[in-house]
Amino acid sequence: MKKMWLGTVVAAAMLVVAASIFLSHDTEAQASPIKSPTELKNRVALTELSDSNDSEKWYRITLPAGASDLIFTIYGKHDNTPVDLYSKFQSPPTRQSFDASTRGSQAVKTIAIHEPRSGVHYLLLAAPHGAYSDFSLVASYALPKQAFKIGMHAHRLYNGGDWSGNISSEPRFHYGLIRDWDITGLQDAVIWKADGAIDFPLVDRVYQSHAKHGAKVIKTFGTVPTWESKRPAELNKQYPNWPGAKSGPRDLDEYEDYVYRFVSHEKKSLWAVEGWNEPYSCPKDGKSEFTSMTPTELADVQKRVYRATKRVDPHILVFSPAQAYLCGIPTVLNARTSQGEPISKFFDAFAWHAYNRSANGDAGPSYAQEVMRVRRYLSDAGLSQMPIADTEHGWLEAPKEGGREFYQMTDAQKAQVLYQTAQMAKSLGLLAIVWYGYDDSMIGKPMTDRRTRSAATLSYTVIA
Repeated sequence: MKKMWLGTVVAAAMLVVAASIFLSHDTEAQASPIKSPTELKNRVALTELSDSNDSEKWYRITLPAGASDLIFTIYGKHDNTPVDLYSKFQSPPTRQSFDASTRGSQAVKTIAIHEPRSGVHYLLLAAPHGAYSDFSLVASYALPKQAFKIGMHAHRLYNGGDWSGNISSEPRFHYGLIRDWDITGLQDAVIWKADGAIDFPLVDRVYQSHAKHGAKVIKTFGTVPTWESKRPAELNKQYPNWPGAKSGPRDLDEYEDYVYRFVSHEKKSLWAVEGWNEPYSCPKDGKSEFTSMTPTELADVQKRVYRATKRVDPHILVFSPAQAYLCGIPTVLNARTSQGEPISKFFDAFAWHAYNRSANGDAGPSYAQEVMRVRRYLSDAGLSQMPIADTEHGWLEAPKEGGREFYQMTDAQKAQVLYQTAQMAKSLGLLAIVWYGYDDSMIGKPMTDRRTRSAATLSYTVIA
């Protein structure tokens, strides 16, 4: 009888233990609802994110050895972001356990880890302040040869520009890039001679002068000489001395050979080449900007630029035709070659030009929202993972919104805007931002005036 009673007690105890183990596992599962984190890729934004109040979502990114400057950024269409960020190395964070966090009501939220360890970094998006919708999340990091770059667009350069007016003084600071589009002595319509020769002595002089400051070149292909023009009698207001410059080449094979010879000669100087400059306006305007080519003709030219460049060196980046008006982006992205190939097959990154946009709300509309719109167009075209670069960024003078406010700032305030906007471009995962320009009256002085240039050039010496 006693043995039977003991057996009953032992059995009951085992049931209690089993139940407690089951309950503890169940409670633990309820307390840790972490599901498989979504994988993030370097500089590739996740768009159209949304969730309910007090929700939580986890993400992860794996950093290779040598990576630096890991930045997580979330932003949306509004002036405040109801999502808080928490990051942790090697294990998913919670609101109570994390390595770094950003909380508050600012429009753009970032976590920056300047010397991250290689391996897996996790991110938690928590929404304790309310539901959110239509947000973008991007993680970016730099590798030794893939650092975010800051550059300048230029006109009357001290080393070869031929615009009217005084030649600019030599820059007094280190910069990462020079975009050569408006150095008119270097326009394809000028340096490509009728006998097929290229004026390399002039190009070499300009490029090598910039190399002394540590700068690589973005070469923009974007005009043709009259003798090579598809429509040589076609007049245009941008280049009255170069009839037919906007119409594209009459012979694509000849044009590809020109690009190949140019890139072959200058490959040590080049960081990237760029397709046609600012091709289209908005569809409702019914006009182009810097080309009279149809989208198909543009795609055919872009294909030849890409093919020639990659034959020389597959590591040189090829940018898309750089679109200024956002509403013209679909026209570029929907273009197809004569063989029906999408134009996106022939560039590594999408380039566009942002004007009057700023990280500082007092100096123009939101730059983060501009980037979001560009990424939305790319997503609509099935190119959500396409990298982007801002290859011409400036402020138009009053009465343009943003330019009006920027123009009224002191040089020291302008310098701070440049620095903050460059910081934001980096945090949003861009490949580069190029200022318009070192010798431009609107933003040039903060870069050259010795009393204020230190603030403006922080972006070159610290961020680049």
